[in-house]
Amino acid sequence: MHDTSPRGEISRGDGGAAVVAAGRVPGRGAVTLLRVATALACFETLVQGLLAGMLLNGDVSTIDPHGVNAYVFELLVFLQVVAAVLVWRGNRRVTWPLKAAVVILAATFTQTALGLASSLAAHVTLGVALCAMETVFVVRALTLRGPPAA
Repeated sequence: MHDTSPRGEISRGDGGAAVVAAGRVPGRGAVTLLRVATALACFETLVQGLLAGMLLNGDVSTIDPHGVNAYVFELLVFLQVVAAVLVWRGNRRVTWPLKAAVVILAATFTQTALGLASSLAAHVTLGVALCAMETVFVVRALTLRGPPAA
């Protein structure tokens, strides 16, 4: 069942029950927060990759910025989870942002633990995977529709 109204009104399903389209979420703020948080977190993965590449290239002075940036990334991922919860509360049928945010949060904590344990091969591999997950999350978040502008 899709909302075909040009003004984004609630459509009526079979039997007259009100149905909100699965991709539409009430409240522009939650969708905007999710988009901003995912974009910033995705950018942070690129910064982390740059710092890691410099470190692997022999520039040991980048170890501290890499560590600090890891905690900034964790904070942004936590913000993604909060935004995803707000989106989910707006439309309980839209569960993918919350599921994705929780998986990324778990991967992020694992990534930090691997880095602190100096497990370089696993740390780099998971870092690349996190960059890919964040990229997909940003693209998907940009397709999520809030309510139409008044």
